[in-house]
Amino acid sequence: MKLLQFFDPVDGQHVGVIENEVVVDLTSVNSSISTVYDLYYNAGGDSIGMVEVVEKIKTEHHNFRQLSLPELLENRDPSRIHLTKPVSGPDSNPNALKVWLAGVTHEVSAKLREIEAKQATGSDVNVYDQKYKEVSSGGRPELFSKGEPDTVMGHGQAITRPSDTVRLVPETELVSIYGVNSAGQIDRLGFTGGNDVTDNGIEADNPLNLPQAKNWAGGCASIGPLLVTADEYDDAEVIVSCEILRKGKRVGFKKGETGQNNLNMPDSLLHLERHLFRRIMLESRTLLAFFWGTPIVFSEADMSDGLQVGDVMKLEFSGGIGTLENEVAVLPKTKQLEQLELN
Repeated sequence: MKLLQFFDPVDGQHVGVIENEVVVDLTSVNSSISTVYDLYYNAGGDSIGMVEVVEKIKTEHHNFRQLSLPELLENRDPSRIHLTKPVSGPDSNPNALKVWLAGVTHEVSAKLREIEAKQATGSDVNVYDQKYKEVSSGGRPELFSKGEPDTVMGHGQAITRPSDTVRLVPETELVSIYGVNSAGQIDRLGFTGGNDVTDNGIEADNPLNLPQAKNWAGGCASIGPLLVTADEYDDAEVIVSCEILRKGKRVGFKKGETGQNNLNMPDSLLHLERHLFRRIMLESRTLLAFFWGTPIVFSEADMSDGLQVGDVMKLEFSGGIGTLENEVAVLPKTKQLEQLELN
């Protein structure tokens, strides 16, 4: 089953299920169900399963509004019906969506990060290769968070570029979505695509810059476009690609393999889940989006200047998730420091 969320300027957030190229608007027959969060926590998905809840709604109701999936995917006009990220917390509590990520889970990422760090510092940094080998032998993985869920955008929304950026790059990652069921157990609800945009320049200067390399306001990551439920998605072998367009011309393209069979650790995804959820328990009525790490790294040799304002990133995911597209926009400079700087 494929689900998505979209915004209607007339009445706000909606959730829909996809049948072929048609979006069946579930909110149109029940306005209290407008998100995947509602399907899981407010409509009984945490008890009987989210797929079963959707089927139940479809059986009990008729005359659903229907929309064209291609039109929704193509629209970039926020004044019209447009896609948002496929999972989110409710408007009253956006922090009910947590966002965590894993790093150096693919060999290509570990090797290129080590090279970039050595080039930037002039010395053998070794932390990336060391962490990759540590995790491969069953050790502790690198885990970190995107601090604010509102900075994670959806398909068609802008990613921002801070003014002090050194070298910004996309990172193409499979994302698994979790909830806590009525028995208090972690549920893998489904899978979507993710772009963990990173300032590789400041991370290469010093690995301790990682929180700043990963977090800023306005849009420092994206997920989407579709959520494929866990019963339907084959997460063993996932083909991904990333294309970067500048003024309509391709300036970067890479393809890679991710999925359970391509993670570098014993027990694959479960190894990451154990380390995450044993220390940071997922609270009831909370969702979590978890990025698996990227098999695609754009090195300085690939893109010396990194992403620039106006660039368009197109990240494609196999298995029905589709192509996640975001443009790079300026992060406005803050004036909040003026008083401090005058003193």
